[in-house]
Amino acid sequence: MSTNNKELECAVYRSSLKDETYVFLPTTTPLSDLPEQLIKILGQAEMVMTLNLSPEKKMARGTAAEIMKSIDEQGFHLQLPENPQINDNPLAYMNERFLDKNL
Repeated sequence: MSTNNKELECAVYRSSLKDETYVFLPTTTPLSDLPEQLIKILGQAEMVMTLNLSPEKKMARGTAAEIMKSIDEQGFHLQLPENPQINDNPLAYMNERFLDKNL
């Protein structure tokens, strides 16, 4: 899937097991297409909204361009809670882990 277009319509799902953990998926992709291990981690995910992403869109965490890149590379974007005790961004690491399939 290429997100080179200016906009991408996404569904945002909230994890029932992990606080402040969300998955962004293109609205054309079913939740069941996520890696099985990620589905287990999320538990019963609940769709909380749909939104149109464009590279310049302001987001609460990260940037829309980062989310779009993650979706383009692995089919989804995982947003984890911020941890002020960690200097490195755990979000990039988690997305990289799923992309590499090294769970």
